Amino acid sequence: MSQPPVGSVGSSNTKSQVAAHPGISAAIAILIIAAIAGTLVVPIYARTTPKIGDFPFFYFYLLAYMPVVAIALWIVTQLQKRLKPPGGQPVNPGEVAK
Repeated sequence: MSQPPVGSVGSSNTKSQVAAHPGISAAIAILIIAAIAGTLVVPIYARTTPKIGDFPFFYFYLLAYMPVVAIALWIVTQLQKRLKPPGGQPVNPGEVAK
């Protein structure tokens, strides 16, 4: 068995990045849940009226929803980049890269 490094026990740097940034983590979760819920809650868009031209609302909703989800997921990736420690260092000092 290998022993943990001397500085890692009781160190304040042992928190995960998710636990260290609860606001960013909550924003990521809310954006992803909203993107998924927008397609799973079918009564929102399962209507034939209002029509836009010859297209029922269903088609217009999905065509408008796709760019919104793409932007939301881009924001999620930008927020996830903030969770990574600078320089590619492991989250915990005792972690060893494999």
